[in-house]
Amino acid sequence: MGRRLPQALRRTGTKQVRINYWTTAPLEPGIEAISKEVADLAGHFDGRILAVNPHLTLRVERGTRVLGFHPRWDPLLRLAIPLLERRGDLNHVYAEVSPWLFHKTLRRRPIVLTIASEKGEVVPEFLDRCATIVVQTQGMKRSLAQRGVEASRLRLIYPGIDLDRFQPGEDRMPAARPRVLLATFPRTAGEMDERGVSFLLDAAAQLPHIDFRLLSRPWRSGSTAAERTRQIIVERSLANVTLLEGAQADMRELYLRHDFTVIPFTTPEGGKECPRSLVETLACGVPVLISSAAPFSTFVSERQCGAVFPLTTQGFAGAVESAVSDYPRLCGNAVRESRAIFDIRSMLKAYSDVYETAH
Repeated sequence: MGRRLPQALRRTGTKQVRINYWTTAPLEPGIEAISKEVADLAGHFDGRILAVNPHLTLRVERGTRVLGFHPRWDPLLRLAIPLLERRGDLNHVYAEVSPWLFHKTLRRRPIVLTIASEKGEVVPEFLDRCATIVVQTQGMKRSLAQRGVEASRLRLIYPGIDLDRFQPGEDRMPAARPRVLLATFPRTAGEMDERGVSFLLDAAAQLPHIDFRLLSRPWRSGSTAAERTRQIIVERSLANVTLLEGAQADMRELYLRHDFTVIPFTTPEGGKECPRSLVETLACGVPVLISSAAPFSTFVSERQCGAVFPLTTQGFAGAVESAVSDYPRLCGNAVRESRAIFDIRSMLKAYSDVYETAH
């Protein structure tokens, strides 16, 4: 069973709770979703962030109370984490189902776990120690319930964004040549298949009437995926594919320049369960094209704010055609659902309740 929060913490409220945020994110909140969500929570609740990620070496930010480590520090981290844990009242792990290092070392304070990715193996013993388990899809909630996790310890909390920043544009219709944006670009060439970049490049070769724009990200450690994608575009003469590089000053404006944003994951582990680009693009009133393999495809289908496609070129083309024919309704649904579900104020309130009442 999950450990109960001390009575004093539940009585005094979250402002008195010292929260340690443990994550496997790369600590790049400007371009990476989990990093951004953790930063939003830690900033609001005055918490401390401790990350372990292979793209970090050693990161220390005293002003924002951020510590980041490479996994090669593992022997020292196993000694240091229990000491760091004691400096907080509550652990919030924001990562995969059972992040390897944290499930072995966090044992001295109550644990709130947010599952932001389906990657990795489930460790029942770790889940049993969690006071509350937060998920971002109905599918993961059902999966954990089937594994025996009590309903009282499960919460569905969607990521929140600033809806004042991501506003819909004027009434819109799709262009004669549909414009599709990929904004969940991988860091490494080895991730191109599961993220769906390879699938989109293959589809682009067979669908010259659709324009694809792939937004790479300026990772601190560089990007082999961008280099490989650029090579493929040239080698295959993909005139309908553009690789956008560099930081984007205004993501809203970028979404509004496209007819769709695409989430083409080829496996459930292909990326974040609820991709941030999906949330932001819906808030801008732009429908989503999402593969049937992506965990959030059920949401898109049920809320009718985009189109779900099987992982075939024909299936993708059919989804685009269907979405174009139903475009105004999909745009309206995207705005309505985002306003109802993805407000960052609602997310922060939900986590405040979790911190105060988890047991």
